[in-house]
Amino acid sequence: MPTPIWGTLYLPETLQGRVPAMVISHGSAGPQQKDVDRWVRLFNQMGMAAFVVDSFGPRGITNTMDNQSQLNPAANDADALFALKLLSTDPRIDPKRIGQIGFSRGGGVALDMTLDAFRKGVIDDDTRFAALIGFYPGCSAFWWEVPPPPLAGAPLMLALGEKDDYTPAQLCRNTAEIMQRDGQAVDVHVYPGAYHDFDNTRAYFKYFPGATTARECPQTMIDVQHDAYYHLQTGEKYASLQAMEADYKRCTVRGVSTGANLEQARRAEADVKAFLTKTMGLLPR
Repeated sequence: MPTPIWGTLYLPETLQGRVPAMVISHGSAGPQQKDVDRWVRLFNQMGMAAFVVDSFGPRGITNTMDNQSQLNPAANDADALFALKLLSTDPRIDPKRIGQIGFSRGGGVALDMTLDAFRKGVIDDDTRFAALIGFYPGCSAFWWEVPPPPLAGAPLMLALGEKDDYTPAQLCRNTAEIMQRDGQAVDVHVYPGAYHDFDNTRAYFKYFPGATTARECPQTMIDVQHDAYYHLQTGEKYASLQAMEADYKRCTVRGVSTGANLEQARRAEADVKAFLTKTMGLLPR
């Protein structure tokens, strides 16, 4: 049975014709106040609309930190694409200038949206994201193809924490190198001294002993199109998808740190603003 998913649309104070918009995809802790306090505020100040999608509440999920199997990440991808599809029909929104930004699990959505195959799974016309931003996504396993896949065409920005022990920055740097080699535009920003969730507006630091992470797993590339699964560093193939999944079951561990870094979050805001001003063709404000 289909699951109705909801979100909240925030419009800038003044609408001058059709405005650009950003779809906001949350992380494993679900929608956060900082999504509104920092990011909706920034986008509205830039003259953009912001649509905060809730992928957990409608499905009866509180968070997935201790058990990511509660919701397949493909559901987060689908939710973002249906949000894109919905916003493109809103007469107040410019359908050619809709972007997506995501955090942690939602940052993985930004990575996936670079592939045109994901878009075509939900959208049957030329509607597409104009820009993608992934904050500290999990890059232990990522979707790609050999030879390189058809790309959706949106530039990607990655915002990574130097001290992130949940979704380590170096794994995303490795991923970005492969994407760039194969024609995907990627801007990578690594913020010194920053942990996972460094953009939170509330100053805090916390250790979560039960949260699962694949930081100790061999980095892998998932090529479903050709039913091939690779060790990223060696190029060696897994015998099957089941073999890769078994490997990840063995190497997944618990215990992660998260915390705000208000200085680096301000830097990230400026970087996001510059990236979107360029990719969306916005007038500086």
